[in-house]
Amino acid sequence: MPVRLRVNRRAKRLIVRVDPAEGAVVITAPSDRALPQAYAFAASRADWIEDQLAKAPRRVPFAPGETIPFRGAPHRLTLDPSRRVGVRRRSGETPELSIGGPAEHAPRRLEEWLRREAKAALTNRVERHAATLRRRVARMSVRDPQTRWGSCSSAASLSFSWRLIMAPPRVLDYVAAHECAHLAHMNHGPQFWRTVERLIGDPEPAKAWLRREGPKLHRYGGPANR
Repeated sequence: MPVRLRVNRRAKRLIVRVDPAEGAVVITAPSDRALPQAYAFAASRADWIEDQLAKAPRRVPFAPGETIPFRGAPHRLTLDPSRRVGVRRRSGETPELSIGGPAEHAPRRLEEWLRREAKAALTNRVERHAATLRRRVARMSVRDPQTRWGSCSSAASLSFSWRLIMAPPRVLDYVAAHECAHLAHMNHGPQFWRTVERLIGDPEPAKAWLRREGPKLHRYGGPANR
């Protein structure tokens, strides 16, 4: 099975994690010298790792015939070779995302479209929340992090996961409000959460959705490499 080794100086111990999105084992060690020990530790837990991988949801490629969530609703992927480019959403009893062009370019074309949709939706919500708080956003980007849905730097730079476009709109809005609240409070204290509630009301349903369903969003499309 694929094994990915990484060093995290802040780690206090060896960590073996199964990443269902990549179908791989991720071994984290506190130093380069500990990597051989980490690999041996993972090998000693091979049965557990194999069991975890077997239980992981299957990877869903961006390919015609597959179904992926878009704005919280399942959409079937179809191919339309008559159109040279672009992705179109078709509503109906079974909504579709129709991808134009040849099949070999469909995965890349769909991901690029989803990223653009995510950036547009997040920009809309960020602008609204920032205006409510009378705060300035220096920069906003959309990426594919594996462990965070959003982040806010001390320089007022916001970053989000494009996979939020697959979540229900209320969840995307919560993450946008969460990071905008950090423009005023760079912590998770009582004032921070009061600010989030001021922007979107009770955040608990969206937080619960992310805890329960969020990790599943990483199984769609290819692994993050940007």
